Amino acid sequence: MLLTIGDERSERLDLVRRGALKLAGDLCAVYLDDPRCAAHEYRELVKRYPTAPEAFEARERLGDLDMRIGDVRGALEAWRDQVATAPDRPGADAAQLKIARALLDRGEFHDARAAAAELQSRWPKSKLGPAAALLSASSYHLSGRHQDAIAAYDKVERKYHGTQKAAEALFEKGNCLVELGDDEAAVKAYTAALVRHDSPEAVQFALARAERRLDRGRAVNPHNYAAVWDRGLARAGRTIQH
Repeated sequence: MLLTIGDERSERLDLVRRGALKLAGDLCAVYLDDPRCAAHEYRELVKRYPTAPEAFEARERLGDLDMRIGDVRGALEAWRDQVATAPDRPGADAAQLKIARALLDRGEFHDARAAAAELQSRWPKSKLGPAAALLSASSYHLSGRHQDAIAAYDKVERKYHGTQKAAEALFEKGNCLVELGDDEAAVKAYTAALVRHDSPEAVQFALARAERRLDRGRAVNPHNYAAVWDRGLARAGRTIQH
């Protein structure tokens, strides 16, 4: 279609070109399942008609397509362009969260926190605010700054107390405490997380392991023969497993 209308310019023909580029991108993405082809068509649409309604839709899809083909840098550029071009358009806050996640995955922890903070300040009423706060806390955890991570998880829990994200913060705080060797505090965090966490089985598994480690570390009264027997049986079982 683009070949047939050539380079002639008019409002009507520009409308046709925009529709054709959008359609080409949609066909590549949906029917051909070719993200590289789709990204090329959408990027061409954005380049030629940056302020057209079709270009805004193309920007919303470009970042995800770039991620599918492993082009993280291209995805970051696309999401940043989406946010900068239409910050008030629905989905801009989601694009900002994707930026933060991509930076976190790349190990760029400081920049990930900055991106998460920008989401919270720029879109204070966004439903993605809790996710951004949790991501920021996890950046400390992943970089080995456990005390900073615990403080950040506590902040998330206080701010969003009684929500699923608060439960996730408590669970991750428990994981952090386990890594520091503080099973007693971890048990408390896991127990508090258990009620509202969306994966209670994972929380229960971590809780049970922490409780077992605590139990093995407790002194046994030598006159309590049942307890001595149980402890010996448990140790024997571990020896056989190894």
